[in-house]
Amino acid sequence: METAPLQVLVVDNDPFFLKLLEEFLKRDGHTVLCALNVFQCLDIIAEATPDIIFLDLIMPHLGGDDLCRIIRNHSRLQDAYVVIISAVALEQPVDFYTFGADACIAKGPFKDAKVHIQEVIKEAQNPRKEYPLQQLRGAENLYSRKITQELLQQIDHLRVILKSMSQGIIGIAENRIIYANSSAAEMLHVSAEVILGSHISSTLPSALLDILKTGLNSDEERKQVLQKTTVQFNDRQFIVEELSMRGNSSEQIFVLSDITEKKRMESVIEAANLTENLGYVFSGIRHEIGNPVNSIKMALSVLQRNLEEYDQRTVREFLDRSLEEIKRIEYLLKALKNYSLFECPVAQAIPIFDFLRDFVALIRSDFQKMHIQISMDVVDNNLIVYADCRALHHVMLNLFTNAADALKEVENPRIVISCDEKGDMMQIKVDDNGKGIPEGDHEHIFKPFFTSKKAGTGLGLAIVRKMLTAMHGFITIESCQGVGTSVTIFLPVSEHGTIPENSAYY
Repeated sequence: METAPLQVLVVDNDPFFLKLLEEFLKRDGHTVLCALNVFQCLDIIAEATPDIIFLDLIMPHLGGDDLCRIIRNHSRLQDAYVVIISAVALEQPVDFYTFGADACIAKGPFKDAKVHIQEVIKEAQNPRKEYPLQQLRGAENLYSRKITQELLQQIDHLRVILKSMSQGIIGIAENRIIYANSSAAEMLHVSAEVILGSHISSTLPSALLDILKTGLNSDEERKQVLQKTTVQFNDRQFIVEELSMRGNSSEQIFVLSDITEKKRMESVIEAANLTENLGYVFSGIRHEIGNPVNSIKMALSVLQRNLEEYDQRTVREFLDRSLEEIKRIEYLLKALKNYSLFECPVAQAIPIFDFLRDFVALIRSDFQKMHIQISMDVVDNNLIVYADCRALHHVMLNLFTNAADALKEVENPRIVISCDEKGDMMQIKVDDNGKGIPEGDHEHIFKPFFTSKKAGTGLGLAIVRKMLTAMHGFITIESCQGVGTSVTIFLPVSEHGTIPENSAYY
C-alpha cells in the first residue's frame, strides 16, 4: 500500500547520512526538512509541524533523547511520530518510550535501514499508539563494539553524578541552554523539559543573565576556573562560577551554589559572637557617656549664672568645652548605633592613633575593674589605615576579650597596643602577658567552635579572620604558654594622605 506524502524532519549531524535519507524520502514524494544540529531543529519546529521526525541519538550539544523531550513539550507536536536512529543502539540499549519516541532504528548500512524507514513511515499514517512496540529495528546484521560500550558507560556514570549534585549545573552554547541538572532546574523554578534548548534571555532571571552574558561575551583568554560571583534571585543567594572547556569549544559550563543557608548561619554565628562581647561595649558607654553629660551640665550651669558678667572670650571657652563634650557623646552614640551585623565592609581612611585612643577609652573602665593595665605605644600619631571602622572595632574588641580571659589570675596583667607601617600594610599588635596558648592548640585556633574557654563559643577568631580578609588584611598569632600572646593584624595603608572632613569613625 502506498503511503500518503508526509512532512518529514530529519536531524543528524552526519551530512552524508542526512543527504541519503533526504533523497530516499523525496523519491517517495515526501516533503523533507533537514537539520544538521539541534539548534537548526529547534528553529524549524518553532514554525513547522512535521508528521514524522527522525533524530540521531548522539549529537553535539543535545542528544536525541533530550531533543525528543523538548519536542514532546510542544503541544503542536504531540502527535508527531518520532523515530530515533542510533549508531550505538546495540551498545546503549535505551527505553526510548520514556523520553517520548515511537520507534528506534539501528544505524547501519543504509540499504538495510531503508526497510525499517519505510515501516515507520507507514506507522506514522496512523494515530500514535499509547504503548508502542519496544523493539530495536535493524540490529540483525550488526555487532556490539566493546570500546563504544565502555565509553557510553562512563558517560552514563557521569550523568548520574551530575544529576545527583546539590549544585546547579548549566551548559550553554550559542546562547541556548543545552544542559541543566535537576538542582539547576529547581533553583530556576522551571522543569528540565522547559529549560532545555531554550534561549537564555527567555528562561534565566535577569540578575543571573547579566552575569552569564558577561562570561559569554568575554574575549579574554579563558582560565581553568573563572572568578566566582555572588547573585540573588528567587529569594535566594547564589555563587556563580564559570568553568571553561578545553580547546576551542563554544560550550560553557556554569555552576550555581546556593549559599542562602550558609549566609544565614554566618549571621547567627556573628550574632552569637556579638552577644558574647556586647557587655564591654555597653558598660563602657554607660560609664563614658556620664562624664561628658556631667561636664556639659556643669559648664552650662556656671555659664547661665554668670552670663551677664562673663565677657565674650570666657563665654566662647565654656561653649567650646561643651561642644567638645557633645562630640564625645556623638562618638559613643555612633559606636552604639553602628554596632550591628553587616555584609560588605566600607573602607575609609582612618587615623589609627585617634581610633585606638577612643577605643581604649571605651573599654578602659571594665578593664580597670579587672586590674588590667592598657597602654599604647604609637610613635607616629599621623599613621593612616584603610579599613571599615565598624569591622576594625569588632576585631579589636574580640582581641581584647581574648586577652582579658588569658590574663585572669595573672600577676600584674597588662595589654600593650602598638602599630607601625610596614610597606603598604599597617601592622597593629596586641600583646599580653597572659597564660598563653597551649602548643597543641595553635593549629586549631581559627577553626569555628574551637575554644578552650568554659563558656566560650569558639567563634571570635574565625570571625576576626573573616572580617580582616574582607578588608584585604590578615592576622598572625604568636604565643608561648606561661609567657603571653602577641596578635598582629595587617591592614592596607590608606591611599589618601588626609582624612575627609567630618569622617565618622563608626
